[in-house]
Amino acid sequence: MTPVYYADCLTAQLQFLGKIQGHGALLVADDNDTIVAASSNCETWLGHTANEFLGHPWMAVFPEIHPPSTLQSFEELGLSGIHLHPVVLNGQALVMARHRSGEHVVIEFEPVSETDTLGKDRGAILAALLKQMAQAKTKPEATQCLMRFIAMVTGFDRVMVLQFMPDGHGVVIDEQLKPGVPGYLNQHFPASDIPENARALYLKKLQRFIANAHTDPVDILSTQPQPVDLTWSELRAVHPVHTQYMRNMGTASSFSVSIVVGGHLWGLITCHNIEPRSLSFAERQLCEHLASVTGLHMTGLSHLRQANERHTHLISRRQFRQDIQMNGISDQTLHRQLGQLYKTFKADGVWLHYQAEDHTVGAVPDIAGRMQLMAWMNRSSPRHPILALNRLPGALGDDDELRRLASGILHIPLNETDSLTLFRKEQSEKIRWAGMPQSVASPKDPNAELTPRSSFDIWQQESKGIALAWSEVEVESAIRLRTSLQEAFEYLELEHQSQTDALTGLANRNQLNRILQHLIKTDRSSDKRSAVLMIDLDHFKPVNDKYGHAAGDYVLKAIALRMQDLLRENDTLARLGGDEFAVVMPHIRAASDTERLGRRLLEAIHQPCTLENGATVTLTGSIGAAIWPNHGNSPQSLLHSADLAMYAVKRASRSGFRLYDPDMTLTDMKLTATDGAG
Repeated sequence: MTPVYYADCLTAQLQFLGKIQGHGALLVADDNDTIVAASSNCETWLGHTANEFLGHPWMAVFPEIHPPSTLQSFEELGLSGIHLHPVVLNGQALVMARHRSGEHVVIEFEPVSETDTLGKDRGAILAALLKQMAQAKTKPEATQCLMRFIAMVTGFDRVMVLQFMPDGHGVVIDEQLKPGVPGYLNQHFPASDIPENARALYLKKLQRFIANAHTDPVDILSTQPQPVDLTWSELRAVHPVHTQYMRNMGTASSFSVSIVVGGHLWGLITCHNIEPRSLSFAERQLCEHLASVTGLHMTGLSHLRQANERHTHLISRRQFRQDIQMNGISDQTLHRQLGQLYKTFKADGVWLHYQAEDHTVGAVPDIAGRMQLMAWMNRSSPRHPILALNRLPGALGDDDELRRLASGILHIPLNETDSLTLFRKEQSEKIRWAGMPQSVASPKDPNAELTPRSSFDIWQQESKGIALAWSEVEVESAIRLRTSLQEAFEYLELEHQSQTDALTGLANRNQLNRILQHLIKTDRSSDKRSAVLMIDLDHFKPVNDKYGHAAGDYVLKAIALRMQDLLRENDTLARLGGDEFAVVMPHIRAASDTERLGRRLLEAIHQPCTLENGATVTLTGSIGAAIWPNHGNSPQSLLHSADLAMYAVKRASRSGFRLYDPDMTLTDMKLTATDGAG
């Protein structure tokens, strides 16, 4: 097989490069146990040249070794992966590793390593890790434990924990060094140092050993038209840029083990040795097992943390919904719940835009900044109902004040006009890079990222315009919060409709009863007094008869507005139907308060109303009042008493006010049939 062309290090299909490292040999057999590919150094390790292997049946060249097809018995038992076997070939004690790759079986040979002195202690080492890992309550504690064990197994000069950040770059969060070996603790490595194509392989092949960066790779010769997939190969050579990178770093041998958490590549244990060093198959597999156990433990920690986080968000959503359903959308309710909400999301501020009004808590942009953000978010129209950013796009990021307060945005549209937005401040910090990234060092060179760095001296950069990224649970909770608030607001809207007069927008009889019930319930144990006024417009029916119902509706709305303007903030005006209204006055100081308001209401009612046709309508009103608890101890009895007082005015002369008198009787007050309505 002709070696595949080495594309650039960022896009090359590394598993198809057609080369291996020279510290071992490789053969590939097809389903018929015929050797179809062989490394060009086979004679050194196996006693025959690659061409002497190609096209020959396995049993003809290795009669004493089970053929590759025997892997099938392992696979039937579910024992996939790499299988190790000790063999003696060409007078050398070797370890043979076999694994399946599509329709082929890849067979690799390495010498028994002189460093493999662990022997029967491998089981004890794994058991010791399990015991210590059980005590690790955080991910850093778990990775530190893993690092110590891998340092012990490998004996490498420098062993580091490299954690990948959301943007792909890595940071060394822990390390163990031999005396005199420089470290990289808390230093950052750009994403281009371990590009996406390499990280994809790290997620499949969990460990990778480079024995000597100063030796040239070995070609694979093949009878097949397509290169063999070496994803799971132990000997697979790396891209030349990577070995040059190692040499520039002063490293001859490297070994890395993947830390996979919840199916994602969380980071690596990266080991460096100044001089070339061997590491046996068995030692590498042991390290892989140690890392797998650690990854499972960290996955459990993640699930526990996420479960706790989800529960916290669930409680917050329930409280928000229950509070607004019970108490309505008041400034007090929203301030209370929005304050709790942004703390639950670990945000710095929150903005609710609801029914053309803004409610904000915490650190949020000013109104101009919010409108600028809203315009951009409306234009962006994300396909997903939630917009989660930790960096402002384009020109928005150039606004210093906006960037300072809103580099992080979690935008939750509730409908076409209403929305909830959480903000996170800019996390300005100085990042210590392990050398200046090539793209920064040579900004005009389009191929800069394809060149290995020659310097790893600390380069400090100030990070701007970036906020803490929103977690998976936070985005998930935002979606659930959106649904919860939509349902709560819809409930309030329906409740509002059921308790609101459709013509005037005032409270209706249902809401009036609810307000009175709440008022009496809360004031029952106090000495506070409240009042109800019943208002009936005199001779209103002729207005409808003479000018039509549209004109009558206009008059009702005009008079309702006049009366509303005369009330205190905590008073309630309700329309009970037709030309009948009521007022609830909580916590009056004296009975005379009702009469003062009643006289003012009569004046407002008596003001002329000019209709669209130019005609003028002038009405009067009859008002009766009753005081709780003097004139009734329930909403029904209180309204009945006020009604009696109002009928007393009607019976007398209309156009007046009267406070309930216990001596009144319904028989004395009720209008005769000849009086008619209104």
